Amino acid sequence: MKYLAATIFSLYILAAFPLASSAENIIPAASAIKTVPSSLDFAKSYKTTAENLLYLLLSAINENNYSIEEIQFKTGSVLFKAYSKEFIACISAQDGYNSFIKIIPVDNNYNFSPILIQKLHNYIELNNKTSFQKIL
Repeated sequence: MKYLAATIFSLYILAAFPLASSAENIIPAASAIKTVPSSLDFAKSYKTTAENLLYLLLSAINENNYSIEEIQFKTGSVLFKAYSKEFIACISAQDGYNSFIKIIPVDNNYNFSPILIQKLHNYIELNNKTSFQKIL
């Protein structure tokens, strides 16, 4: 009886507190995954320079623990991985004070939670007043 109670208790602990995964993020449950209805969620315009927006995007990717695969500073594009899915973000300058960002999945499969991209946009909006300076 004593061993049965200990076994039941250990199973309860394992169910209540799952083990932490490795560095790779866990894919959200199927109930959280939905098809994104429009491409308007992926593109957004900001009142900042393209260079500043690129640095804000890199900070947002780092803050959300997504992994950066490749950065092209000249073209303003970033390839990153979130929840085992690759995305590409392209930044372009509209004029000197406004810039545009578009984040899309690399494989053109839009069957994922839009929260992945909304987190990046929210971070950029909250920190948009931050200006980056070059350190010599």
